[in-house]
Amino acid sequence: MNQRPTLERPALLAGLFTLFLVVVGDMILIIGSLALFSSYLSADLLYLALRIIGLSSLALPPWVAARAAESRPLRHALTLGMLEILLVLLMMTQTFSWQGTLQDSVLVRMPWVVTGIFLLSLAAGILADWLERRQKED
Repeated sequence: MNQRPTLERPALLAGLFTLFLVVVGDMILIIGSLALFSSYLSADLLYLALRIIGLSSLALPPWVAARAAESRPLRHALTLGMLEILLVLLMMTQTFSWQGTLQDSVLVRMPWVVTGIFLLSLAAGILADWLERRQKED
């Protein structure tokens, strides 16, 4: 019999829990850095640093899901990446920017955000798959 490949629930739950921690951690990081460093660093430098940290942290949940999966880590990473994309798009459309004058700017950024998160998820899945294969060889 041909069985359809399924996703492992514990791996996805680990990725979702990590996604929750990343979102909360990023919010704390943004608020804390604005409160503590805004008088010491230029706004452009602070914005760049927070953007790099925030975007790179989005690779962590797919990585965790891929590493927790016993098989098909790339599929788990991409599934978590799609959930991240949905969450980020929801957050982008539910902010004041969407309601106000920045709606066009948000619409222009959406394809870039989707592409970036997809590529981060893909890279996390490929790296997790490569590490898993390397460990099996040893």
